[in-house]
Formats: sequence, structure tokens, C-alpha cells
Amino acid sequence: MERKTPLPPSSGGVLIEGKRGKLLGHTYLPGGEYPKPVVLICHGIPGKERLFDFAVALRDASFCTLSFHYSGSWGSDGDYSVSHCFEDCLSALEYIRKNENGWFDLNNVFMVGHSMGGLMTARTAAQCALVKAGVILVPMDFKPITQEALGLCEPRYGAFLDEAFLWLKGIDRARMYEDVTANAAAMDLVSYAAALADKPILTVTGTLDTVLPREDHVDRLNAAIAACGKGKLVSKVYETDHPFNMHRDEIRRDVIDFLLANVD
Repeated sequence: MERKTPLPPSSGGVLIEGKRGKLLGHTYLPGGEYPKPVVLICHGIPGKERLFDFAVALRDASFCTLSFHYSGSWGSDGDYSVSHCFEDCLSALEYIRKNENGWFDLNNVFMVGHSMGGLMTARTAAQCALVKAGVILVPMDFKPITQEALGLCEPRYGAFLDEAFLWLKGIDRARMYEDVTANAAAMDLVSYAAALADKPILTVTGTLDTVLPREDHVDRLNAAIAACGKGKLVSKVYETDHPFNMHRDEIRRDVIDFLLANVD
């Protein structure tokens, strides 16, 4: 379905059908003639940083964007878990695939994910041919958290997770640990490196990130992708913290330039 009648820029809420009920979503649409390239934006845990400024800037660069909230977060139906988040990403991608309004150019579907959303982006981009390229911002690898849950390392992430759970429904540390240990392979960020090496990928690292130190998370992914030798990885490093409170404008520009370079 194509829309040849120009439309004005717009934004609004959408409801996505998920496995546990409705997922609350939001679109920014650039206006003009459709279809347009589309970016699925995935926030982290619990989702206080939602990259809405990235979404608006992407709209200004002629991308449609779709942001959404995982099950059990920010009003979406169901209970929260990391495994549910994986499924929710597929539900959001299916919303794009159906393209009922004719907004989206299905030859140019991209993903951007921050923190835990970086893991969501890595897995979904690795497994779904529809996703052409991905941007992975200070990603969260759950392998260290799985090791913590199994008592294989010193506790490091529990307090961070406990604070996040205050914003989420149906989740606590025991349930999180049960999920990550039962699904350990899916939680390992590096396990997606070989598949990601076949696609253009941009990673962004914050040297001041104390929430997810780079050596335990994004650096491992970068090394594993680079070891595949396919030369499609772009990695940017900034002197910034986990929420990108410094150099945010430059990071946003890097993301937009990378995605524009991969539009057919």
C-alpha cells in the first residue's frame, strides 16, 4: 500500500497487539509522500530514557519512527520479563510488517536500541531479515547478570535492577534471575555477533558509563563482530554516561547519518 497524496508531519499513539495484550506505542511521521523508511526504537529497563528526541530528529530526517513499551511497563498489558521483551519486539516489528496505513517502506526497516533495548535490537536484527541495519547504544548484556544469579561472581547489578523493578509490573529479582538462568543463551549479547556481522551495525560506547561498564558489555560485542571480518561494524566512543547526558547532539547526529547512509 502506498500513499501518493502528501500528508503533513504528525505524531500519535498506536496500540500494538502483543502476546499478553496491548502494547502502547507512539509514532512520529515526517509527512510528504509515503512510504518512508522506518525506525523501531527500543528503550531499556525500566524505560526512563526513551530517546524521544532521537525520534523527532529522525522524523526531521524523513524517517518514520515507532517507539513502544514492553509488557508490564508504562501501561502496556501483561507482566514484565526479559523474555517477554524479546517477544514484544517481534510484535512491534509485525506491526511494521503489516503496514496497514501504508506509512512504512519495508525495504528500509531499521532498529535503534538503548541499554537493554540494545540487547533487544541485537537479537531482533540478528534473527529477522526484515531489519536492514541496527544501532546499538550502550547495550546491556545479561550474561553477567546470569552469572550473578548463579552465584558465579560478586553481586554488581542487583541494586540497579531492584530500582528498575519499582517501575515495572509482575517482576522482582527472584523472577528476573529465574528468567535469565532458564534462558541464558538468549541473554548473551555476544551470541548474536555472527549474524549481526552480516548487517550494517553502529555501536555507541560511553567511557563514563558506570551502569553498564563498556568492558563487560559493548566492548565484548564489538570484538566478536569485528572478529567475523566482514567490515560492516561502525563503533563510536564518547566521553559520556549511560543516559547520554553529554555529547547527546553529536550522538544523535551519528545515529541519523548512519541510518541515512543505509537507506536505498
